[in-house]
Amino acid sequence: MSSKEYRHSSADGGPKEELAIRFVNTAAWRLRSSREERLPDAQALLRWLTANLLGSEHQSDPMSARWHTYQDDGAKAYEAAIALRETIYELLVARIADVAPPIEALEYFNVFLARPADGIRLEWMAGEMVWRIDEASDSDLLKPITISAANLMTGPKAHRIRQCQNDRGCGWLFVDESRAMNRRWCSMGDCGNRAKAQRHYRRSRGKSDSPSS
Repeated sequence: MSSKEYRHSSADGGPKEELAIRFVNTAAWRLRSSREERLPDAQALLRWLTANLLGSEHQSDPMSARWHTYQDDGAKAYEAAIALRETIYELLVARIADVAPPIEALEYFNVFLARPADGIRLEWMAGEMVWRIDEASDSDLLKPITISAANLMTGPKAHRIRQCQNDRGCGWLFVDESRAMNRRWCSMGDCGNRAKAQRHYRRSRGKSDSPSS
C-alpha cells in the first residue's frame, strides 16, 4: 500500500475523501496484525496537517519550530492526535456495523468536540475555502478534523461509510458515492485491481486444473 497517497482520490476520479477519513487512513493495513503507521512522529503529523488542512507551510512553521524546541509539547500533541484518530476509527467502524459505539470512545471524542478553538476561521485561498489557524494551540489543529468526523457521522453520508474489503488486510475507510452503493474497495486502481487480478488467476487455475473432456 506504499503507493497510496495521503490525499488520494476516491474511485473513478471522484472527489478526495472527507478530512476525517483521510486522517483515519494515515494508518494503513489496519486489518493486519502489524499495521503501517504513516504518521510516525510529531513532525510527520505536522507535515500531514500542512498538506491536508493548513494549505501552506507558513501556518505550520511556528508550531514546527516550537515542537523542535519544546519536544514535550510536540510529543503531547502527537499523542493526542493519534488517540483522536483511533477514536474516530472506532466510531466510524461502529457506524459501518450499525452497532452502538464504545461508550469510552464516544466520551473521548466529545471531549475534543467540546474544546473551544478561538484561533481558527475559514479563508478563501487559491480558489478554494481553507482553514486558517492563527497562533494555534495544539487542540486548535485537531478541531477541523473533529468537526469533519462529527458531520460525517451525523450527516447524510453516514450510511455510506464503508471499509475496504481487500482480503490482504487494507482496512482503509471511504464514503461510497456510487449510485448503487456497492463499492467494495478504497481505490479501484489499487485494491480493486488486485482483487480482480486474483479472481482472474483463480478462475484460470480452476480451468487448467479441471479434467479434460
